[in-house]
Amino acid sequence: MEEILEILKTHLEKYPEMTPQDCFKLIYQNELGPGHLVRDEKESLELLKKEWDSIEADESEELIEPLGNNLCRLNLKKAKCRYTPEEINDIFVRTANIHRGRMGQFMHNMKLLKHNLENLPVNFTYDEFIEFQEMYRGRGYPALHHSPRYKEAYDPHYRVVYTGFAESLDLDC
Repeated sequence: MEEILEILKTHLEKYPEMTPQDCFKLIYQNELGPGHLVRDEKESLELLKKEWDSIEADESEELIEPLGNNLCRLNLKKAKCRYTPEEINDIFVRTANIHRGRMGQFMHNMKLLKHNLENLPVNFTYDEFIEFQEMYRGRGYPALHHSPRYKEAYDPHYRVVYTGFAESLDLDC
């Protein structure tokens, strides 16, 4: 099984409320990373601090969630127990400004998902998947937010970073 299918299976089992939107977001992050250059590190830090101040630290959360392709989601609730926003923003900005995924691989991974839906523990129909895929294609495959259903169920707060950068902070990966 290809790595992205294993990652999808793991996430779908852990987060059964995932929608097609959340699956495409995961595929996007796996290949394209944070998905954008951070042109203003100070603005990035201010956005992070605003989010940081809105969440409670939670030692029981997992710190690292693998995305494959040497990338991971760094959970801010757990990170808040150990690190500063400046430390997290530094590795986020470095990841965003260095990582260059390939659109061809992203497209390949989307096809893999479509052709393997019956082998994955999805909680949506094939028709719902196709409907979202067509809408997403029509928008030009932009970076996505999590679906409202996912946000309500899991309250995600994280930054996508290179696993190696996370390890350089002596994070427990």
